[in-house]
Amino acid sequence: MRITGKTYIKGLIWGLFSLLTIGNATGQNRLPFKKGEILNYELVYQWGFIWVEAGMATFSVADTVAGGQTYFKFKGYGQSYTHWDWFYKVRSTYESYADANLQSKRFRRYGQEGSHQYNRDYHVKSDSIYYKIADEKTETKHGTLPTVKDAFDVITAIYHCRTLDFSKMAVESKIPLTFYLDGAYHPSYLRYKGKTIWKDPRDDKEYACYLFKPALIEGTIFKAGENMEVYVTADSRRIPIYIETELSVGKARIFLM
Repeated sequence: MRITGKTYIKGLIWGLFSLLTIGNATGQNRLPFKKGEILNYELVYQWGFIWVEAGMATFSVADTVAGGQTYFKFKGYGQSYTHWDWFYKVRSTYESYADANLQSKRFRRYGQEGSHQYNRDYHVKSDSIYYKIADEKTETKHGTLPTVKDAFDVITAIYHCRTLDFSKMAVESKIPLTFYLDGAYHPSYLRYKGKTIWKDPRDDKEYACYLFKPALIEGTIFKAGENMEVYVTADSRRIPIYIETELSVGKARIFLM
């Protein structure tokens, strides 16, 4: 496969939804986030010797009621900046509905990447996940996956990760993660690297953070292995504040705005 600039813009915007993941919730009252939280991120890509501001993403927490029960509604929206749309337009939405224990009940991924439009829907039952892949230019596909304990959709995994108490972990601890996407399960893990200080290059402010490295799967965008660094605030909210990762070509940085 020929790797192009368009491939990187597509992959990096998608990566905003997968770079932050992993995580055991202990009850809604102790969760480090709540209804109304909104986090905005900007993605900067190293193109040769220059850094290019390529896209943004917003993650939000709301709730909804179904069958008399309240569920979290997690939403992630990512897009290329409009001045990149002529090159490769991305408008991508991820939605997850999860219970108080962060067990997702429904997950959707839909949007546009270039000229390709897609719509993928997952309904989680006690023994199976039923999914429909209805991409614009392909035949609609229906399928099932067996339910796997402690497997997450990629959006709920972000919030599940924030329930981890890194202060009680030993450095080099390895935490497993399994998530489902595009009709398949993907096993991974993160490795905790300890507490550190991260300095924001935009204003030189310093933040106490926990640092971990997720294991990446090799593809057209990422190198396999622990080539990504994720910094989350070392406080009760554990917000992902900065991410840096090596790519097959170049690097990417993601900043909390």
